[in-house]
Amino acid sequence: MKEEQITADYQRKRRELEEDEDILKNTQRKGEQLIQETLSDIYRIVQQSAVDSEPFDRAKQSIMQVENDYHEELSRAKKQLYQQQEELEQDYRNALQKTNKE
Repeated sequence: MKEEQITADYQRKRRELEEDEDILKNTQRKGEQLIQETLSDIYRIVQQSAVDSEPFDRAKQSIMQVENDYHEELSRAKKQLYQQQEELEQDYRNALQKTNKE
């Protein structure tokens, strides 16, 4: 394979990974916003009502657990994406070295 083709393939794959990274960042931002809005709504409802706050406290704890799980899953996805980026870089360098030796 020619160096130009190797570079073009690398750049295409790199753009795809960067798009995936942007999607992850957007997802994280939207998810965190939704979680904060939900917690804020719960707090507002509890403050406005004179009812027992125990069910709301349990709901808040559940939401916080979901938030933790959400962050863990996002961290795994980011780690996998960064690993794919590193592997792409390494494969690209190896392909260029192989081409230059031929």
